[in-house]
Amino acid sequence: MDALVSHSCLIVDLSDGGTSYQSTMALSKMWEATSTFFTSIDENPELETSTLPSIYVAEGAGSIHEVFGFASYKDGDTKFVETRFKRGEKAVMMPAEVETILGADSIQSIAESFDAMVGVGKDVVRIATAASSMEVDVFVVRKKSSSSNQPSGYMEEDEKMPFIRASEAAIRLADELIDDSNPLKAASIEALESTAVGEGSVSMSPHRLCRYSNTQQKEEIMEAVFGAHTDTTFVTLIPAASVSGLEVYDEDAAVWFRPELMARKHWEAERRERGEDPSALTETIQIAAGDDETEEVVIPWHARYLIVMPGELLQLTSRNEIPAAVHRVVA
Repeated sequence: MDALVSHSCLIVDLSDGGTSYQSTMALSKMWEATSTFFTSIDENPELETSTLPSIYVAEGAGSIHEVFGFASYKDGDTKFVETRFKRGEKAVMMPAEVETILGADSIQSIAESFDAMVGVGKDVVRIATAASSMEVDVFVVRKKSSSSNQPSGYMEEDEKMPFIRASEAAIRLADELIDDSNPLKAASIEALESTAVGEGSVSMSPHRLCRYSNTQQKEEIMEAVFGAHTDTTFVTLIPAASVSGLEVYDEDAAVWFRPELMARKHWEAERRERGEDPSALTETIQIAAGDDETEEVVIPWHARYLIVMPGELLQLTSRNEIPAAVHRVVA
């Protein structure tokens, strides 16, 4: 909570200090798929024009602002493909043409990374919303008292109840308003159907594969290739990259900082504590490979880290306690 309030950014170690690697493995495979995608379009430029569709409205998402497709700007320095999953069908990604480049296994890997990231995002929104509600006593109920020992004429209820109400409300908000591409739960569906509006066949939450570069750069000083802005989201979830290009503005310190550099410092400090090489770029882990068998898997260091930035909607639900992150990309 303090990191979001003071610095507009939270860096999550998905491995929980190197003790659990399921989510880290999902992000590692997602990075492999991302590399494959951009390598493919570099080696076969015709894919950009003959295979991948340009950005267009995602029919079934529920809003004209929800889109998917491929885009390239600044003579190819900025390229991205905006994707979405079919609701309840994580094996189906839109636009479907992406699968022709990556294959079904890579799409499944991206879906698993999407689930891991959305899970973290929902947790952050629940905790932040509940905590900010408690700070201003939103869910405190005071009942009239006939006791002369209560000078105000009111008495407090069980001190646990406000926490319970705040938590329940935050859980409902996250489950109903943050789209994880799964069908809504029965109670939510009943409420939605009463408004005569369907939940849509395509997820409102995009999964964007991006690559930023700056081939026009004339000096060695890095410059913004995607200008400063905030996002109209609850949270924006960004897997830490091996190259630090994301910058977030810290209002308290009045400086721009790079979350990926902070994640790298955490990695190096942990390696030193273990007596391991802090300059390493990968980590070898053991994963289950069958009955009482394991196999070694090499993962990139940055696959452990997820950057969480609050958006404008979280600023609203936190009653301006958590400001939307002002961020940009430099190269």
